[in-house]
Amino acid sequence: MIYGFFKVDGHAYLRGYVYLPRLGVGEYVDFLVDTGADATILDPYDGRRFHLPFDELENPISVSGVGGEQIYYNEPADISFQGIDRIYRFRIILSVGKPSEETDDLESLLGLDILNRMRIDYDFRRGRILFYEVASDG
Repeated sequence: MIYGFFKVDGHAYLRGYVYLPRLGVGEYVDFLVDTGADATILDPYDGRRFHLPFDELENPISVSGVGGEQIYYNEPADISFQGIDRIYRFRIILSVGKPSEETDDLESLLGLDILNRMRIDYDFRRGRILFYEVASDG
């Protein structure tokens, strides 16, 4: 089980450690829980915090969302969440945003590529959001 949290604005977040093995960088990120996002996204602000070498990003893709269409870069990533009983690890293709006027105000999003592998117990009134990993059908 993993504890998430609510920020003052009422939105749900989950803190995870992002490691980009190809680039050799990593850092903790507070992900906005977004069931409307197909993929997990790392925003430029968080990328700057762990000195991500933006010029080395490859594999551009176009991503459409509420803020319009943006270019992101697909990067293999390991994302880990500290649970009460163990560390939960997910290997995904992370969509990474480069700094620009359009992306600078966006948040890092925890998308369905990870959320669909979890069960969520959401109780806003009690200020509790818990995540449980669901075993794959194998």
